[in-house]
Amino acid sequence: MAVNGSDFRTAVAWWDGQATLAVTGEIDLATAAELDSHVKECLARRPSRVELDFAQVRFCDSSGAGALERLHRQAQEEGVVLKVTDVRAPIVARVFDLLGLTDLVEPHRPASPTCLNPDWLAGAAYRGAGAGPRLQDRPRASAVGQTPGIGPV
Repeated sequence: MAVNGSDFRTAVAWWDGQATLAVTGEIDLATAAELDSHVKECLARRPSRVELDFAQVRFCDSSGAGALERLHRQAQEEGVVLKVTDVRAPIVARVFDLLGLTDLVEPHRPASPTCLNPDWLAGAAYRGAGAGPRLQDRPRASAVGQTPGIGPV
């Protein structure tokens, strides 16, 4: 569990009126408010969709799950689709499953224009529209509770 949130980072890419927010690190009591803030910044621009890419998220506790549930509700009220994609950490998938948040998770989405190259994200601070590379192909988990190449958890 991140005590000071030092490894928590986000990066955003915009494409065709949609936002992809890549999240790295751990989402817990120390970082949930920061995630909330970044997602609300995206929602303020009135996208049709906000995708939270969790490929690099290692942990999410009830504080993070609660923030995601509130953000999902807010997005729905504003007519925005908010989905969590590419959940790779079994513990994160398990938390979503236990808390009944599987409707938030999109099990598989074809590669879309994003800024999600891990090398780019490692040095990135929160960035605005159009920053970073536009396409990253990588294996995606086919369902919550599955890890690419491994199968059910």
